[in-house]
Amino acid sequence: MIDTPQLRLRRCRPADADAVFAYRSRADVAAHLSAGAWTREHTVRELAAYESAPFDGPGDELVLLAETRDDASVVGEVGLVWLAEPDGVAEIGYVFNPEFGGRGFATEAVSAVIRWALDERDFSRVTAVTDAANTASRALCDRVGMSLVTTSRSTDGRGVVECTYAIGGLAPA
Repeated sequence: MIDTPQLRLRRCRPADADAVFAYRSRADVAAHLSAGAWTREHTVRELAAYESAPFDGPGDELVLLAETRDDASVVGEVGLVWLAEPDGVAEIGYVFNPEFGGRGFATEAVSAVIRWALDERDFSRVTAVTDAANTASRALCDRVGMSLVTTSRSTDGRGVVECTYAIGGLAPA
């Protein structure tokens, strides 16, 4: 769906379950995710839902796996949620396998999806919400040109401080 110099960002397939489970089940990855660690069964269900999920209007979510162009290794995922309010805004999320860290994959993939959302899908703004303690995620937001907008307590029961970043035009009032 989206090609970059090192990666191909594409829809999920059932055959991706082992690769996704490899990082989604890790405690160090799950520590910063509201969904926590995934079981293999949960991974299979989520990938099946993501495989053909629509991305046509508010409330829809598109999840793309990032695979290397040279050997098709799945290194992570980037999701985009079409927010209902405010209109024209999408929220990006990402999860990458630490085993593939330090190669620029996350920066390349997140940058490409942001460009696609703003340029091809005509979103006016893309936001990201990350755990304030997740310094790698915060650094990624900075690297892709997002600006810190707010910090607040999470509302998902974890009680962590979250940082909201944004890129693009101002959100409509």
